[in-house]
Amino acid sequence: MSDEPLDLVVVGCGAGGLATALQFLESAPSGRVVVLERTSEKDRGGNTAWTGAFFRLEEDGAPAADFAARMTELSKGRTDRSIIDRLAELAQPTVQWLGHHGVATKSDITYFLTSKGPRLMPVGGGASIVETLSARIGDLGGTIEYGVTAQDLIQDAAGAVVGVAALDSSGRTRRFLARTVVLASGGFEGSAALLDRYLGERGHELAPIAPGGRANKGEGLEMGLRAGADTDGQFERFHGEPVDARSHSAEALVMVYPYGILVDHRARRFVDEGSDTPDNTFESVAYRIWHEADQFAYVIADQKLMRHNIARAVLTDREPESASTIEALARRLDLDVEALTDTVDRYNAAATTGPLDVTVLDGVATQGLEPPKSNWARPIDEPPFVAWPVTCAITFTFGGLRTDAQARVLSRAGEPIPGLFAVGEIAGIYHHKYPGATSVLRALVFGRLAGTAAAHRITKSADAPE
Repeated sequence: MSDEPLDLVVVGCGAGGLATALQFLESAPSGRVVVLERTSEKDRGGNTAWTGAFFRLEEDGAPAADFAARMTELSKGRTDRSIIDRLAELAQPTVQWLGHHGVATKSDITYFLTSKGPRLMPVGGGASIVETLSARIGDLGGTIEYGVTAQDLIQDAAGAVVGVAALDSSGRTRRFLARTVVLASGGFEGSAALLDRYLGERGHELAPIAPGGRANKGEGLEMGLRAGADTDGQFERFHGEPVDARSHSAEALVMVYPYGILVDHRARRFVDEGSDTPDNTFESVAYRIWHEADQFAYVIADQKLMRHNIARAVLTDREPESASTIEALARRLDLDVEALTDTVDRYNAAATTGPLDVTVLDGVATQGLEPPKSNWARPIDEPPFVAWPVTCAITFTFGGLRTDAQARVLSRAGEPIPGLFAVGEIAGIYHHKYPGATSVLRALVFGRLAGTAAAHRITKSADAPE
C-alpha cells in the first residue's frame, strides 16, 4: 500500500485511533482509511486493551456533576476550558455511539473503598472497545496494518501534513500518503530515554503498569515536534499508581495505604497517607514513592484493616507478607528492625484508639507527628501484622502535543497544522493531577471529532484553510 493515496491515516490502535477510523468510515462510507499499529494483532490496543476504562459519567452517560469543575481544579486552571467543555458536551453521545456499535456499558464500583457510587464502564473493559471497534472498522472497509511503526510525518512545501513514513516488521520503509493524519499513538511511558529526558535521570526506573504501555515509545510526539507542533501538558508529571512490587501481573494495585502507614526502605514514613480519600491521593502517593522513596516502599497494617473486605482495593495476585510481631515483619521485609519498631511505636503514640471505618474520611488524625496522618490514624497494634511491598508504575505521561477543541494539532505560532490531528494520550491536556476516569473517554470523544473532520476534508482541496 506504499504511496497509495488515502483519505486518512491513523497512527495507533487504541481507543482514540479506533474511534477516529470508525467515525470516519461512518461519515464517509467510500473513504479510504488505514490504521497503523506497531504491534501484532494479538497485542494491539495499547493501554486501552488493559484498562477497566471507567468513565466519569452517570449511568445514562451524562457527565458527573463535578466533571468540568474537577478537571479545571486538578489542573489548577491549566487545562484548556474549551477542551473540557467539548468533552463534557460530547460524552453522552459518545457512550450512545459505543452502544450502537455493540459496546455495552454498565455501572460498577471502583477499587476505592471510599467510593460514594459506581462509575460507568464498558462491559469487558477497554479490551471490549478494542475488539469491537476493530471488527467494525473491518466490516466497513477499513484496514488495520499490524507490525508497522510510524517514523515521520510527510509534509508538503507549505508545511501541511500529507502522509506518514513508516517501517514494517521486515524493516522496509513505506509511505502512506493521505489528506489527513491522526496521531493516536499514546504517550512516551514505554521509552526509557524519553522518560529520562522529561522526568529526570531516574525516569527510566518507572515501568509501565500494563504491557500495552510498553508500545508507547513517543514516536508520535517526536514526529509532531519535528513538524512544528507546540506542546501542552505537564511533561515532568505522569499518571502513576502504587502496585505490588512482587507481582508480574498487570495493574497489581494496592489501594489500602491510607489505612495503615507507608514506610520507605529505611523504615521511615515520608507521606501523609490519609490526607484525603485514596481516589484523590493515589497518584501523588505513587509519585512520591518513586521520587522520594527510591521507588520502593511498604504498606504496614494490622487486623483492623484485614477484617474489612478489601478485595476490590488490592488487585495483586500475591498475599500480603504477615508476621506475629513488628520485629518479625521487619525481618521478613528485610527492613531495619529497630527502625521499623521505632516508626510504628511513634505512630501508635500519636494515633487514637477506636474502630477503623474504611468507607469515609473519619477525621481521626495523629497528634504531634511529622509527617502527620490526617485520617484513619488508628494504632497498628492488632497482630498478625501485614505488609505489601509497593512501587510506582506509570500508566501514562502528561506531556504531549497541543491541540484545540477540534483535536487539531497547533503549531508553535498557535495555528492549526493543516492535515494533522492528535487524540488520546499524545494530546497533552493534563497538568498537576489526573482527573480520574477521563482518559479513555477523551480518546473516544476527540477521536470521533477527528474522524468527522477527516471525512469533511475529503470534500475540500488539500490546501484549503482548516
